[in-house]
Amino acid sequence: MPGAPDDDYRMVLGEEALDWRGLTDAELRRALDTLADLLEPLADGRKVALMTSAYDTECLPSISLVDALYSPDGGLPHSERRRLQVLLDKCRSVEPEDDDVPQPVRQDNGAWSEPSWGMAHALARAAGGRAMSCLVGSVASPRRTTGLDWPSGWLTVERDADAGRDHVALHLLRVSEDEADFWRGVLTRELVPEDHFFALSDRAFPRLILSDSLRFHHFDGSYTDVLPWLVKLLGLLSDHFADALLICGGDQKKVQARFSALGVDISPESPNTKKNTKAWEQRLVSYEGETYRCEWHGKRLWDRDRVHFSLPIKRHDDRILIGIFAEHLPV
Repeated sequence: MPGAPDDDYRMVLGEEALDWRGLTDAELRRALDTLADLLEPLADGRKVALMTSAYDTECLPSISLVDALYSPDGGLPHSERRRLQVLLDKCRSVEPEDDDVPQPVRQDNGAWSEPSWGMAHALARAAGGRAMSCLVGSVASPRRTTGLDWPSGWLTVERDADAGRDHVALHLLRVSEDEADFWRGVLTRELVPEDHFFALSDRAFPRLILSDSLRFHHFDGSYTDVLPWLVKLLGLLSDHFADALLICGGDQKKVQARFSALGVDISPESPNTKKNTKAWEQRLVSYEGETYRCEWHGKRLWDRDRVHFSLPIKRHDDRILIGIFAEHLPV
C-alpha cells in the first residue's frame, strides 16, 4: 500500500532521462550533468526509486545502461560516468510488478506513446492515490518522443490500459528548480495532515523559514479552507518576494501590485499599526536567538486569516521568516 513506511517514496527515475542516443558530445555532457544535479540532493536510498529494468535500457546506440556505466568502452565521459554511478547506486531499487507494465499514454489529446517502466510505475502509484513525480531530465534524444515534449510540472496523463482508459495526475521533474512545485502539489492534492505540512515545508518553500510557533488553529478558517490559499501564498513569497522588492526598488505599492497580479493579497502594516506600540510589538518573532519584525502580511479574506512575514533576512541567505498565523492581529 502506498505510504507504508517501507514503501515511502514519491519520485521515480524514468528511463527517458537515460536515453542519450543521437546526442552530440556536448549535449551528452550537459544531459549527464543535468541529471546528476537533479539526483544529487534526492538520491539517499529512500526518496528516488530506480526500476531494476532500467539497467537494460539502451542509453547509447547498442549500449545498455549497465554497460555504459561499468564498461571501460561504455561511451560515457569518465568523470560524468563515475558521478552518475554513485548517484544511481543511491537510488532505491524497485522490481517491476504487473501494474508497472507500460501502457500507451498521452497528454492533452496528443499522440499515444509508450512510457518507460519508470514512468509507468510512477503512474501506477499515482493512480492509487499517491502524489508522484517522474524524473525525466531536460535534454531530449531526437530518437525518442515518449513524454519528452511534455513540460515540467503537474500534468494529467491519459492511460490506455487493458481495463479501460483513465486519467492520472503526475508530476514531471526536469530540473532541480522545479522540485518545490512538486511538494506544493503533495500538500494540496493529498491534503496532508497538519504536522506533515510543516515536515514538508522546507522542500515546498525553500526560500522561507517557518517559525516553530505556527499553528493552523490560529486561523479562523478550517484547515481544508486555508490550505490551498496558504500553499499558494507561501509558494509565491518563496519564489518572488525578495526579487520583487529589488525590482520595485522597495516601492511597497508596486510590490503589492505584482502579487495582486499573481492572485494573492499582501501588504505592509499600516502607519496606524506602526504607531500603536503594543500592536507593533505583536509583530515581533524570535528565531535562533534573534528577534525579527514581521511587517508584511498576506490576507485570505478581507477581515480574517493573516500570515505575517518579515523582509528578507541577510544572515539567513535572504530567506523570509513566516512568523505568525492569525485570525487577525490588533492594529
